[in-house]
Amino acid sequence: MSTFWIYQYGILLYQYHFTDILFAFMYPNWTLILFIFMGILGIVIGSSVILGKKKIKTGYLQIFGLLIIGIIIDLIVLS
Repeated sequence: MSTFWIYQYGILLYQYHFTDILFAFMYPNWTLILFIFMGILGIVIGSSVILGKKKIKTGYLQIFGLLIIGIIIDLIVLS
């Protein structure tokens, strides 16, 4: 999920600034950068679980929290 967020929103940020594609709706830059940062945090959480620094349950709860925060931000921006 985290790598998908980084890829998807990174490509979208690139397309906004360096291509001539016209979009019907554009996310603000701060939301794209925030989603990319949340994806990086998700990778860090996942790697700390794999390395044994965190419990699996704690890692799942933190990544689920990031997902909920992302959904809330998405709903606020879209409304």
